[in-house]
Amino acid sequence: MKEDYKVDPLSIKVDQTKQDTRRDAWDRDYMPADYVKPEPETTKKISNAAPVFVFAFFYVMILILIGRGGG
Repeated sequence: MKEDYKVDPLSIKVDQTKQDTRRDAWDRDYMPADYVKPEPETTKKISNAAPVFVFAFFYVMILILIGRGGG
């Protein structure tokens, strides 16, 4: 019969234990149960649309020049 080699947690020194320093672990262990992590506001949608705005601006300028009769 094989012996169970279990380690007593109290025999482990503090510096030998793995510390979980991740932010989600901190939120899970120390924040209230109903805590919802706020999502940072992003301007990614607007920055992704920047080339479309530039193209639209030049397109409108060309239409205005054509409508004026070229000069």
